[in-house]
Amino acid sequence: MEQCIYLNNSATSFPKPSQVLEAVTKLLVQPPLYSSRNSILSSKQDLKNDCRKELATLFNAPSPEQIAFTSGATESLNLVLKGLDLKGKHVLTTCLEHNSVLRVLKTMERDKLIRLTIIKSTIDGFITPSLIKENVQSDTAALILSHCSNVTGSVNDLKRIGLLLKSKGIPFIVDASQSAGLYPIDIQDMSIDVLVFTGHKALFGLQGIGGVYIKKELTITPLKVGGTGSQSNLLYQPTDFPTYYEAGTANFAGITALCEGVRFIKQVGIESICKKIQAQITTIKKAFAGYPSIKIYTPLNQNSTILSFTIEGIETSDIGYLLEQNFNIIVRTGLHCSPLIYACIHAPIDGTVRISPSFFSTDFEIDFFIHAIKEILIMVKD
Repeated sequence: MEQCIYLNNSATSFPKPSQVLEAVTKLLVQPPLYSSRNSILSSKQDLKNDCRKELATLFNAPSPEQIAFTSGATESLNLVLKGLDLKGKHVLTTCLEHNSVLRVLKTMERDKLIRLTIIKSTIDGFITPSLIKENVQSDTAALILSHCSNVTGSVNDLKRIGLLLKSKGIPFIVDASQSAGLYPIDIQDMSIDVLVFTGHKALFGLQGIGGVYIKKELTITPLKVGGTGSQSNLLYQPTDFPTYYEAGTANFAGITALCEGVRFIKQVGIESICKKIQAQITTIKKAFAGYPSIKIYTPLNQNSTILSFTIEGIETSDIGYLLEQNFNIIVRTGLHCSPLIYACIHAPIDGTVRISPSFFSTDFEIDFFIHAIKEILIMVKD
């Protein structure tokens, strides 16, 4: 198969660093091992602990043991939102959110478990402290917020928002699916109570691995219980962190990839990774500026790692089709599983074309993408 130009890293990153591939391959040629069973197998427990330590330093978590592995952000969000004691209380979220947040909360609202307020963003896709403050009620029990929008790429000021919520005693739940591995996250400095992340995007891991940091003072009931590979004499789920939240067979291949992905980020430098991608997005913004038929929905006054746009007179799905069929370029089109943001940013109800380069994307690929869009503009005009 001919190598494509892949610009859909906000969905799943590709390619992976070579050290990720090597580590996973090495794992898969070894016998299946389980933690805490015998001395030969203890290396797998060390692997989990090593990965927790890497994540804890990346996010400045108070303790590695406060990070639990899950299958991804969707499971993490279900765990947190269903496990918190929210019954009868008021919950805040925003129009930026992914369906992994919205569908859980809307279901809870429908079942009369919570009262829900969805905060509208600014027209350029930001949630400000003042917007949050306007919507806080006396019994607001949590705010769930995306650090970075998966549609516009707008990055919210977590420190200011965290300080506001801390002053009001409201738990701050951050969805870092689009920002982890690209933007610095400091759990302690940003007053984050829960941090949700997935491994298969900018952390360079595999699909099917993710995790959640939970502040020790929070009481969250596990989403699932069962075998833990330790304390098997107990007929109830062990309550020590992180075992409390990790029932079932661990995804060791996923943990291996995630650990090496985080190490790669630290070796290169998170700022270097972010700046390279932002520079490529800026190149696209500048190239599009001279075409009035191209509407950009990514903030023009903030550097971004994502670009969303539409072209007047052509459906977003057709743009994606032409890019793939005529130019072998992979992008994402549609609603991006975040259906409420489009009214807030005055975008079409059928969504946008989303471009999300990787650290491995080349300047040639970006230039070729710009060339392809110009060719599509000529097709539309003709």
